[in-house]
Amino acid sequence: MGKLIKFILALIIFFAGTFCVQAAPVIKITGLEFDNSDNIVVIKSVGKIFPKTMQTPEDNDKSVRTPENVITKCFLDNPDRVFVDITNAVLAGNAKTYTLKNSKIDTVKISQFSTNPNTVRIVFEYNKKFSPEDFSIYANDRQIMLLLSKTLVAGERYKTIYNNMTSGERKADIFEAATYSSETKEKIINVSNTAEAQYETKKTPEKQTKMKAGFYIDSVSTIKNGIMIKGSGLVSLKNSFILENPLRVVYDLENANVAQELRNKSYTMPSPSALVVNGTVMQREILRIGQNTPSTARLVLQGNDAKNYRMVISPDLQGLFIAKRTDVLNAKLTETTSSVLSYSAKNAGENLDVVNIAFTNPVTLTMFEENSKFYVDLQNVSDYNEEAIRKLHENPDYTGITAQKIALEKSRIIFHLKDSTAINAQISPDAKELRIYFKKRVKTEPKPALVQPVKKEEPVKDPAGEPEKQRPSTIKQMYSVVIDPGHGGADVGATREGIYEKDITLEVSKLLEENLKKMGVYTHMTRDRDKTVELNERSDFSNSLSPDVFISVHVNSSVKEDIIGVETHWYHPVSLDYAKKVHSKIASSRNISKWDTRDRGLFQSKFYVINHTEAPAILVEIGFISNPAERKQLITKKRQEEIAKSLADGIMEYLKSAK
Repeated sequence: MGKLIKFILALIIFFAGTFCVQAAPVIKITGLEFDNSDNIVVIKSVGKIFPKTMQTPEDNDKSVRTPENVITKCFLDNPDRVFVDITNAVLAGNAKTYTLKNSKIDTVKISQFSTNPNTVRIVFEYNKKFSPEDFSIYANDRQIMLLLSKTLVAGERYKTIYNNMTSGERKADIFEAATYSSETKEKIINVSNTAEAQYETKKTPEKQTKMKAGFYIDSVSTIKNGIMIKGSGLVSLKNSFILENPLRVVYDLENANVAQELRNKSYTMPSPSALVVNGTVMQREILRIGQNTPSTARLVLQGNDAKNYRMVISPDLQGLFIAKRTDVLNAKLTETTSSVLSYSAKNAGENLDVVNIAFTNPVTLTMFEENSKFYVDLQNVSDYNEEAIRKLHENPDYTGITAQKIALEKSRIIFHLKDSTAINAQISPDAKELRIYFKKRVKTEPKPALVQPVKKEEPVKDPAGEPEKQRPSTIKQMYSVVIDPGHGGADVGATREGIYEKDITLEVSKLLEENLKKMGVYTHMTRDRDKTVELNERSDFSNSLSPDVFISVHVNSSVKEDIIGVETHWYHPVSLDYAKKVHSKIASSRNISKWDTRDRGLFQSKFYVINHTEAPAILVEIGFISNPAERKQLITKKRQEEIAKSLADGIMEYLKSAK
């Protein structure tokens, strides 16, 4: 009987211990993202991370508690490699091998190294370009990042946080290197000389994913009557501008990448004063986040009151807070307080002056223009150093500089501008020094026109809602469409009597691009000339941009000359509504009658480009090259223009309905 009791107790202890082990927090690692400047590897994961360093192998003190997620690294040779182990972590799916080209890293392998305890191992095989001493690990409760060099932190330049300069005005010589030694994240470094355990795993090749290293957006949340956007790296503003009908304020972030799961998502701005009629919110602002180009993230704030919002940049340059100006004024956005140490001003070139403001601690900033004044709101500065500020009043590009307290621990510096002045404001990576460049815009006399001049476009107001300026000619709209002209180069497509499908699809695609641009859409072409583009290159190109939609343009062919008509193909269910709307335009009764053709309908087809493209995707067959009458029409400018206009109308109808 005593033996039985002991056996039962042993079982209870065993299962209790097992339960405790299983109850420990476990993060799920879903893959890796690589930086195409060869600086960063982001470990994509799900679940809260508890990043701590464990005791070194030499530490035999059993009283030291091993935390939930231990991250270690170890260097090995023959071949040269480094592995990173993450405990209490599980790998989603099979082991993967990443092969990198033109990189200091040759291959990266990720696998479930052990299951008791759960440990994920990442092994980097590197070449002579790699400097082991530069390899470091950064982590917080949301993310783990591996730095392959010190460039991202130690070599950083000042970051742009306000800009209304054109590309010509924003000359390279205004950007100067900054000395930066602070680190804003917990650094986790554990190096041991232990041997690597046996690494045997099923290898699943995976194509490299790329991103830009400057700033990686991975979190969006509602906080204090506004929206907080957070990421890793250091944020830098490329430009901001206003679009009308509907009213939109656009912020472009340079060298920035948005996490895939956040792209093309919309967020309702919280507003206690929103107008509600019969339970329906009638007035509200929407914030949309997307990847405008592979190196530019775009934030679009849309709504009737969009101009009354402000963007605040956090002291660590890793957060953006967007809220109404009154909410920004009343909110306490950081616990860190700062004071102004000094002001200085100097001439930096022809019609170019720079003001430097130094702070005791990292500063939180908001900037805007209004009534020929440039405002710098210091959200965590109580002492703006009134005595030192008096020395700057004689700077040639503004009549004076004043300062005032606007709230508890908040100050405002106001620059009174002369004439038309372009402004570029930059902050040091430690947020302790602000540089503001003022460039006087010199008026030039226009040359005599040989013909009647075209009426200039009406000016629009800037994002602060204040001084008017000319709309830039390079404005990119909030919608993004990838256009894929079928075939090209060595792949001529269908052909009859010396007429190639590749030529027709390119002409129609160019006309489609023109139509979409006129409608306020940012377009991307998989090819804009006669060149060979592989199928996987087309879908990869689209996936790298994360557009709203993808359209592939083709011309049909048959062995039977009497077959005619237009048809639209889709594959994934998410593309069906898109296909219906576009097809209803191109196959409208008016077009069918005018072109003397047939509506051949919608088809679910597993064409490569619409199967492997992540955005809603369709493939349109705009007619049959094998039919003499339809072929004769397809090569005319008139038919091509009518097709392009119909496709553009269908795309816009879908884009507007999908909002």
